[in-house]
Amino acid sequence: MDKKTFAQFLIFCAVVLLAWWVGSYLLFGGMGARRAPAQQPAAQPVAAGQAAAPGAAPAAGAEGRPQQEGAVQPAVAEAAQQPKPVEAVLANDLIRTTWANKGASLSRLELSAYKAPYKAKDERPVLALLQDFERGYNSDTIESITFVTRPAGQTAPAEFTVDTSGIIYEVVEQAERKLVFQTVIGDGRGHKLQVRKTVALEPGKYNYDVALEFRNVSGAPYEFACALRGAAGMERETPEAEMAGTRVAVFANNGYKVAKLTPRNLREGPQTNESTDIAWAAVINHYFIAVTLPEDRQWVASVVSRVVTDTDFLSAEGRWGPGTIAREAQRAALAAQDCAVVINTARRPLAPDETLTQNYKFIAAPKLDTVLAPYDAGLPGLIEYGILPAVSRWTVAVLDAVDYVTGNYGIAILLVTIAIRILLHPLTRKSQLSMTRMQKLQPLIAELQKKHADDKQKFAQEQWQLMRTYGVSPWGGCLPLLLQMPVLIALFGALRAAIQLRQAGFLWVDDLSRPDTVYHLPFYLPVIWNEVNLLPILMAAVMVLNQHFTPAPVGEQARQQYKMMKYMPIFMAFLFYHMPSGLSLYFMASTALGLLERWLIDKQAAKIELKPLAETTARPKRAPGSPQASGKTWLDKLTDLQERMQGQRRNGKKPKR
Repeated sequence: MDKKTFAQFLIFCAVVLLAWWVGSYLLFGGMGARRAPAQQPAAQPVAAGQAAAPGAAPAAGAEGRPQQEGAVQPAVAEAAQQPKPVEAVLANDLIRTTWANKGASLSRLELSAYKAPYKAKDERPVLALLQDFERGYNSDTIESITFVTRPAGQTAPAEFTVDTSGIIYEVVEQAERKLVFQTVIGDGRGHKLQVRKTVALEPGKYNYDVALEFRNVSGAPYEFACALRGAAGMERETPEAEMAGTRVAVFANNGYKVAKLTPRNLREGPQTNESTDIAWAAVINHYFIAVTLPEDRQWVASVVSRVVTDTDFLSAEGRWGPGTIAREAQRAALAAQDCAVVINTARRPLAPDETLTQNYKFIAAPKLDTVLAPYDAGLPGLIEYGILPAVSRWTVAVLDAVDYVTGNYGIAILLVTIAIRILLHPLTRKSQLSMTRMQKLQPLIAELQKKHADDKQKFAQEQWQLMRTYGVSPWGGCLPLLLQMPVLIALFGALRAAIQLRQAGFLWVDDLSRPDTVYHLPFYLPVIWNEVNLLPILMAAVMVLNQHFTPAPVGEQARQQYKMMKYMPIFMAFLFYHMPSGLSLYFMASTALGLLERWLIDKQAAKIELKPLAETTARPKRAPGSPQASGKTWLDKLTDLQERMQGQRRNGKKPKR
């Protein structure tokens, strides 16, 4: 291959890779996500006696954590004796929750039916979806309360925010599936608020219900607002925490519009969504969600999204010990790949001895339509299938049905691949036969090119005439392939997002949702790191075999393109090297079936004899006035148009289209 051809190949590969990356970022990242009208960092500290905007977030430090100094004061429980720190467990058949009375917070949540993405002592433990990944930073807790009063003689309200995340609540009731915390919080200026948190868990559900009761136990009225922290981090499937981020849903036009944020969006600081009618806030990863779903949308003033830094990741401890990360130099950046959400509530007035109750659900569940749809809150939209979600959902349903019969998701992928190839065979056959006719026409086109080497317009005109004479369309091989693209895109989205592939084994593959690493090298290499993944290599080998049985085309330009395509297996192997093995399995099987399909079609194509179409060939009768009543095809009309425009140019007239 000459230098020019090789350079063209490199440019082609770069363009494809860039398009792939941009498409993946738009579909599954945050660039194309809808943002709230106002995106700004959390509010600055409010000095004692100084006014602040309604629903403002509590003061935050560099990482968005409530500060323990200045205007945001650590609250003190108004109890005669401080309770001791304790833990309590609530569980059903699907989830197991561990609670700490420090902050009445959720310190751990496990999904009983799912295993962790790592092994401990050669076994996968139960998936702990939520825990204090950033030590001391628990989920589902009131992290601050703001008291708002209107002093006599002043027009502006006075606000005072206290940090309540360290408050030790009293456990006043504990049953099998019910837990009640209670405390009294004061602002040091005579205002006291009794907070009672009731957690209830029902069988057969991926959620628990929370009732927050706020009672004014002081002698003066005031307004108050609180910052309710939802999920604070989530167990990641991979070091890169693929598809991790926050989602905030706004109810509008009888539907839900979801704003997406990724850790990349939050590196410069927390971001606040102040849209009206916020319905829920969620933290997600590739296959799971944790959603705070308030009963009353008017209770939500704004939602703050923050970055959570995994302490074990940062310090190379626990699951992320030395040697588990391929790129040690990026450990600090990889540690901050998780997120948290905080709901800032609207101000509510409380008269002395008045009680206000707010309810919400906390949902921790897998990304399954059957699980999320019953909540009737647009949660299935969190399953990001890509640009053709309806077709992808149908594809997943078919895979589930085949898996139900075969009992193996890898076999299901192979059988669905075969079915898709059979369904698309008429298009593939038409495409390859058209390319065969075009290939057999190349010697005649080459002769025309030599004959009209100095007149490109005349060559183009004669070429069109030649193709019309022999009934060959230059796009006959492309259009069928374009019609296949929606199916391939939908299948790609389905296999990329389907939780069914998670930890599903097939032959030597332990997990179809991850690369099929068969060996770890004692050193690191570019692109492949230290992993030896077998399926992408086999996929490239099948592509090379397919190219070996593809006949070399006729014509200089076609031959140059053919040489460039010889490097495509290497490019595809690198592209799929760290993708889910289920995708590699599909493309390898599809390529192998394509090889068999090509062999069958080539046997038929060998019998094709290129003959001119008879001018007197009978054509089907068409209704008078129909677009093709004259018997001309679209290729005939295109040639006539070209001849007419060239004639007008020769006469010095501006071509009329």
